[in-house]
Amino acid sequence: MSIPTFMSERLILRPLRATDAADMFAYAQDEQVARPGMWEPYASFEECERHVQQLVGLYERDLMWWALEHRADGKVIGRVELSDWSRDNERANLSYALAQEYWGQGLMTEAALIAMDYGWKELKLHRLGATVLPDNEASIKLLGKLGFEFEGRLRHHRKHWGEWVDVDVYGMLAP
Repeated sequence: MSIPTFMSERLILRPLRATDAADMFAYAQDEQVARPGMWEPYASFEECERHVQQLVGLYERDLMWWALEHRADGKVIGRVELSDWSRDNERANLSYALAQEYWGQGLMTEAALIAMDYGWKELKLHRLGATVLPDNEASIKLLGKLGFEFEGRLRHHRKHWGEWVDVDVYGMLAP
């Protein structure tokens, strides 16, 4: 299954391309994006290129990862993903990232709603989940705006930047 491309007023949601590595490296290296996004910056640009190549190869295996291309400047400024998709259990997790200079403009809401709509209508999902660090106020606000509800906290759920951290779980059922 290949994922479709979507266009909104300000974004193009499309499959990631090998040529997107430089844009992805730029936003993924920003600690203000990486830390709340629960990843560590790439050790090098070459590591990012390898990761992008790996992701591009996973589209054959139903990867649901959309690069967010800003229509005004043609840059890839983030991503939205339906990860851990299970056909049998009709569920997936919503995850996302956005370059800091584009925060506060409603772009992630725009992108997430498109991905969610695809999940409900095309993938026939029954449930969407999301995980977030408890202090990631912007992401918690976004999840609330999208209709997710707090479901609980997983204590010391993962190691993040060398420390054990709690992770909050949010979810919603199909409308």
